[in-house]
Amino acid sequence: MDAEISKAKMQEQLDRARGSGFARLYGWQFDLDGLIAYVTMQRKGDPNATYLLRLAFEDFPKRAPSYKFVDSRTKEATLEAWPPGTRHDAGGTGGVCTPGTREFHEIIHANDAQYPWDADRYTVLEALHMTQRIADKG
Repeated sequence: MDAEISKAKMQEQLDRARGSGFARLYGWQFDLDGLIAYVTMQRKGDPNATYLLRLAFEDFPKRAPSYKFVDSRTKEATLEAWPPGTRHDAGGTGGVCTPGTREFHEIIHANDAQYPWDADRYTVLEALHMTQRIADKG
C-alpha cells in the first residue's frame, strides 16, 4: 500500500476520532509521527495514571492498525506500559482484543471467518472506544 494513501486514510480516521464526543469525554490526546499515532489515555478507575497507546498504520487500510501500549517516555513497547487487564496475550505477542486492531484480526482471531478485516466496518474511533472500555474494566 502506498504510504501517501495510508497517511490520507489514517488522517481521515483520526480526524473523526479527534472530533468525537468520546475524545472529549475520555480526554484523549493525539500526537502524530508519520504513520504512527499516539493516543494518551486515562483509566476511569485510576485517573492519576496516564497510558500511551501507539497506533501503527503501515499498510492501512489494507491491514488494520496495530494497537500497542508503550512507555510514555521512550515510546518502546513494555509489559509495564499496559493498563492492568488490558493486554490479551495470544501467540506469544500481546495486543488489544477488539475488532479493528491488527492484533485482533491477524493474531487473536486470525482463523475466525466471523471477523474479516474491513476498514469501512471497523473504524479507529470504535476500536479506541472499545480499548478505553477494556482499560476501564481492568
